[in-house]
Amino acid sequence: MKIVLTFAVESEVASWRRSSRFARDVHVVMTGIGMRRPQRELRELLATPVHFCIACGLAGALKKQHPVGSIVVARGVKTEAKNTILTSDGGLVDAAVRCGAHPVNFFYTSNTVVNSPSERSRLGEIADAVDMETFHVLAEARRAGVPAVAVRAISDSRERSLPIDFNRVVTIRGELSWRPMLAEAAKHPRRVAELVRFGIASSNAARNLGRFLDSYVKFLISNESTRTPLERVHR
Repeated sequence: MKIVLTFAVESEVASWRRSSRFARDVHVVMTGIGMRRPQRELRELLATPVHFCIACGLAGALKKQHPVGSIVVARGVKTEAKNTILTSDGGLVDAAVRCGAHPVNFFYTSNTVVNSPSERSRLGEIADAVDMETFHVLAEARRAGVPAVAVRAISDSRERSLPIDFNRVVTIRGELSWRPMLAEAAKHPRRVAELVRFGIASSNAARNLGRFLDSYVKFLISNESTRTPLERVHR
């Protein structure tokens, strides 16, 4: 069995990678923030026999009912300047809910880091959480004919601005550059403490996501192994 999981950056998956027991079944792909890395690895993997693709990582809440640290699974994904809505595989959504994820209607994939509470409030009218990769991952999976689902851990709330403008500290490969990040925070000393709190909250959310993935991947593998060949064809 082969399951492809995508994350933007290593910090989102590091704790789970250390504890994961599914090395033979799970293939982790790093996309970079905003899909800025070359996507050859993802496309090559999806071109091989793959059972499922899971778009994972952290997301910002767009609605008050999604607290920091919670795990949410989206039925669909929207993005900027497009009327297309990509949907998650219904069976994968149901399985995620059984494993403890909270179902939501939509994720919103933005081209930039959405920072201000006012912008999050505006986007909250059309979606539940915001990230920068999910729509593109599901589009790649759809082109390859691979069932896919969007699962995220909430790392920051709708009510509070991010401690710095992260758009200024993302490299061309979609990674966070620590030196510019600290320089941005140092311009306003009280933001250093806010950045530390944000980092702790993000790390806790990533650990929650790792614990969820342990049960979710186990469920998917055991459920797939009990199906007959005919059921797999007609899933």
